Amino acid sequence: MNRDDALRKIRACLARASSANENEAAAAMRQAQTLMREHGLDADGVELASVKEHDARACFQPILGWEAELVGMIADAFGCEVVSTVKADIEHLSMRALRYWRLIGVNAAAEVAAYAFEVLSAQCVKARRAHICRQSKNCKPATKAARGDLFAMGWVRAVRDLVERFAGSGHNAELVERYMRQRYPSLGKARVQHRDRGRNVRDDDLAGAQAGRRAVLSRGVGGAAERKLIGGPA
Repeated sequence: MNRDDALRKIRACLARASSANENEAAAAMRQAQTLMREHGLDADGVELASVKEHDARACFQPILGWEAELVGMIADAFGCEVVSTVKADIEHLSMRALRYWRLIGVNAAAEVAAYAFEVLSAQCVKARRAHICRQSKNCKPATKAARGDLFAMGWVRAVRDLVERFAGSGHNAELVERYMRQRYPSLGKARVQHRDRGRNVRDDDLAGAQAGRRAVLSRGVGGAAERKLIGGPA
């Protein structure tokens, strides 16, 4: 029996330990304690084992303000914490460093939050690119990037209600906080770039907000297929 199987069995035993039948409850508790000793687990370890981590690829290598706001908003909605991490591009045998957002939450929350980020960030990047293409050819690249970032910020703020409806409620923030203290005791604060400051930007955020209202984040039907995107970006 591996650790994951043991954890599932321990949780099942602990659930039965609350039975009104005293003999059944006592037997279930003894079985849970035996399994915990065999696998070097205590009650706190069993509880924290329900906290999972799931990585989602960041859109850009630098941490841009609009992307940080999007992933932070999604993490809050799902009762998750989020950590920025960098990995080597192993898939293409490259030394290039790729940035990821690590979502940390209870049970499936981290995976579904990562899915929500992947779906919405792809739509935002597509809309941002189209907005940049509509700018005058006389615009400097830095100005186009600034206008694109401001557009994206408006887009992100427009999808907040969509994210919160998708996430629902019932999160265990206290458990995630305990996990973070144990697993990530010395996290620093990430440096976020705001490329629109001091640039020739206009009402790009309003255009972004208008585009963000057309964002799509849907559930499929049945089990893991709930994460399937319906009508998402091409």
